[in-house]
Amino acid sequence: MHIKVIGQGPNLVMLHGWSMHSAVWHDLAEGLEKNFTLHLVDLPGHGQSNWQEGDLELDTLINNLAKLLPEPAYWLGWSLGGLISLAFADKYPEKVRKLVLMAATPCFVKAENWTSAMDAVIFQTFANNLEDNQAETLQRFLLLQARGSEHSRQTIRQLGEQLAIEKPPIAAALTAGLDLLINTDMRKQLSVLQCPVKMILGERDTLIPQDMLLAASELQTHLQTTLLTGAGHAPFIAQPSECQHEIEQFLNDK
Repeated sequence: MHIKVIGQGPNLVMLHGWSMHSAVWHDLAEGLEKNFTLHLVDLPGHGQSNWQEGDLELDTLINNLAKLLPEPAYWLGWSLGGLISLAFADKYPEKVRKLVLMAATPCFVKAENWTSAMDAVIFQTFANNLEDNQAETLQRFLLLQARGSEHSRQTIRQLGEQLAIEKPPIAAALTAGLDLLINTDMRKQLSVLQCPVKMILGERDTLIPQDMLLAASELQTHLQTTLLTGAGHAPFIAQPSECQHEIEQFLNDK
């Protein structure tokens, strides 16, 4: 797994979302690297990371991350990266000092007693379309992430530019990532997590309803939450300085 290390200060691990790679953090990382040593992970089959079948099976992935990353560290995960970070913190609580979930949720699809999510059929449609036209499917997902944001054009442009920096993700890795989004339910794990957790969500996120923050707070009573006005599913691109402020305030709070 390729991990880029930059900056100075306490260790902060950063995991990107589905179909992207670590360069997506560019603007936010420029601010955070002044105060933190950033470990920018390319998930298997994404960016500069190689791919072998099974690399994105949750237990395998978490164990491999544990071997490669410093401990203890702060963790920041966006979307799918947040789901993986939550699973990591559950399995290795001694390795995670604090956890920031950026536009992430413990359960991305609607489930029993969990209506603050999307229908599984939406993610399944992406999975089916991948087989027919990967490039078009990724473009649709990019548009979905930016839709609704006050800065949608800027977000679409920057996401597209960051995607173009590296080779396209491996098709099997995309399928495995969607499988994680569809089938992973970390609500129970969130409810028993001992480390401090903060959720940052965009008010106009089209993948995660904003009432998810209340539902998650009922699971984890010590959860800190921030709803960013006007932001979509990639708030750290549209509002990097606001996200940096929220992250640093939480991580530096004694």
